[in-house]
Amino acid sequence: MQRISTWAHLNLVGCILPWWCSEYIMDRENGGYYGVVTLEGERRPAEPKGLTLLGRMLYVFSAAYRKCRGQLYLDRAKYAYDELKTHFYDSEYGGAYTTVAADGTVLSDIKPNYCEAFFIMGLAEYYHATGEKEALEMCMEAFELMETKGKMAPGIYYATLCRDWTPKPGFDNGRNVSVKLPDDAVMYAHHLCQAYLRLYQATHDRRTADSLKDLIEFLLYKLYDEQNHSFMTLVTKDGKRFGHSQSYGHDCELSYLVINAADELEDEALRGKAYEVVKEVLGDIVDKAFDPNGCMYNGIDLVTGQTSPVHVWWAAAEAVSAMLCGYDLTGEEKYLTACERQIAFIDKWFVNRETGDWYNNILSDGTGGHVSDGQHGFDKLNLGKCPFHNGQMCLETMRRVESMLQKKGEV
Repeated sequence: MQRISTWAHLNLVGCILPWWCSEYIMDRENGGYYGVVTLEGERRPAEPKGLTLLGRMLYVFSAAYRKCRGQLYLDRAKYAYDELKTHFYDSEYGGAYTTVAADGTVLSDIKPNYCEAFFIMGLAEYYHATGEKEALEMCMEAFELMETKGKMAPGIYYATLCRDWTPKPGFDNGRNVSVKLPDDAVMYAHHLCQAYLRLYQATHDRRTADSLKDLIEFLLYKLYDEQNHSFMTLVTKDGKRFGHSQSYGHDCELSYLVINAADELEDEALRGKAYEVVKEVLGDIVDKAFDPNGCMYNGIDLVTGQTSPVHVWWAAAEAVSAMLCGYDLTGEEKYLTACERQIAFIDKWFVNRETGDWYNNILSDGTGGHVSDGQHGFDKLNLGKCPFHNGQMCLETMRRVESMLQKKGEV
């Protein structure tokens, strides 16, 4: 167990953060970070900059400082915070803009809960790390707006909102991904759930706790697919899965999120239901979702049973956290074995030992792993490629191992 925690720590401070903290990716002329840095190291200063990336970076730097200390992490958190406040914060309507040009000119002022979630999450973690009251004020303002204008019902939020927080049809995350949804479709706000957990941990605010509980209950009681042992993140008005794809990556991400939130809220009824459902979800994944090389498939087509041999970095990272969570919940060795095999695959094939951080996508076949095209392309940094999932995995792994060893009386 301690070996797993040590690997996570070394991967975070020796591989992931050195690249994301590097001066090379910082746009000192305009503020913030370059919009794109390619795998070959080409910086593209004219590319737009996104709220999702910046909020995630603020969160990771702040969380790393809280866990590992280190002046560099605090400096980078403050740099990201200053950029968020200067170029993304909407001082008139609250919340933040989704996309800005290289010089800070607003390009998109829509407010998807997907993106606003990282505004809230980053600010909450920065406040938790530094005690900066202005960060908390902006964070709570966005929380109040989301609850009063963005919420349709307990646990259900509009996917996209206009600048003034009025609902906007469809889903647009500001990354050139615009999706037409059925009028009554519901998209689960899982990143908002993550953000509310961080905000509650930082403040123990009662309203945040209530909204967090609503989100968890909606997921457990309305979005759990008992037939396929998975969570439905997009459903039709009558509660049916939209499409026929199951995302193993999201099942993993949601599983340990649900457990952590239920534990944090100290609600025994919620905890009981969460443990019951998550054991079923993770039991299905550990038994059938890993390829012969030990890497979890991104997902599966529920009609054809087809999986892809190309594995994306974020799902592989979430698999580590989820399998460790499964081992914690059940004590069954198969989860620990799956966790260790996933780590071995990541360490051998995803870790970029030339320039740092991880490759985005790896094709896994009979000869091993190969860098491949896939989600978010090849770039080391763009509107979607960030240090959130793998950085969070390292922090979550260290936290859970410490907790498990404490329960065993070994620390």
